Amino acid sequence: MNKPRLILPADLRLVGQDSRRLAQLENKGELVRIRRGVYTKSADWNNSSPSQRYGLQAAAFQALAARRPVLCHATAARLWGLWIVGLPSKLHVVTDVATSGRNNNGVMRHLGSLTNGIVQCGPFLLIDKLTTTMALVKELAFPYAVAVCDSALRKPEGRQAVNRFTAAGYVPDAREPSWGTDGPQGPAVSADELRAAAGRLTSRAARERTLAVINFASALSGSAGESLSRAKMLQLGVPAPVLQQPFILRDGREAKVDFWFEERRLVGEFDGKGKYLRADWGKGKSIQDRVLAEKAREDQIRAHGVGFVRWTWAEMMSRERFVRLLLQAGLPQK
Repeated sequence: MNKPRLILPADLRLVGQDSRRLAQLENKGELVRIRRGVYTKSADWNNSSPSQRYGLQAAAFQALAARRPVLCHATAARLWGLWIVGLPSKLHVVTDVATSGRNNNGVMRHLGSLTNGIVQCGPFLLIDKLTTTMALVKELAFPYAVAVCDSALRKPEGRQAVNRFTAAGYVPDAREPSWGTDGPQGPAVSADELRAAAGRLTSRAARERTLAVINFASALSGSAGESLSRAKMLQLGVPAPVLQQPFILRDGREAKVDFWFEERRLVGEFDGKGKYLRADWGKGKSIQDRVLAEKAREDQIRAHGVGFVRWTWAEMMSRERFVRLLLQAGLPQK
């Protein structure tokens, strides 16, 4: 599919057509209005993922702005590939005017600097990764803050390692920015940087809460689901697991598991459906072959004389179901 293109009234005027034609085409179902005066083809919109549509909304807002906006908070987090759960319901931008309306027409404005700590990602300006991480960690509930912090600590791997951010010391990338589908982007943030930022918070309660998240966070977490699982285990009083414990398979390959409870000789794995669907995870195999390969991997790990417990996103998000599943697997609860 071709990249969806924004269509503005000026585009029609350039070719001598009446811009009111856009509203007519919307009424006929040929165009979708993204924001007032900004459209795209209905076929392109319908074939776009939710993340791509959110990116189009950001591009439409920018197309209408008097000056290029600076994206922040959850919107910047999508470009940084930080693990926020779900798409933001609004666009988040920086304003340097204290009296500016905070929430208007699907846009949330946050007071801040329009010049300091700004980087560029494709056509967009956004707040740096450290500031974006801290803004979310301060606001989100503990498990969700941990997921953001875990992802900020991770170094991008493979195709994720391409740097799409332009600033001093950064190398620009001409490709279109991803809106949260490629994993963590840009240089990793260090725990020391996060602790220093937390130390500058004026509220003692905010400092203590934020440091609790930072000190619990780990770059070894492999996904938002794993991060949330680990944080919820802590809240449930389940023993802390070792992350990414390696096991040797029959053919000599190494397989790392999400969670390892050594005292119980128990492996725990978060079973997110996404890994079975991602093209880069299965090396070209069909979904059926991927599931069979995962079953064979589990059988070889079990051959080490260990137990195995898996859970889905729905099970993990239900406190009652998650604690029952962990207790049935033999894990004690404080």
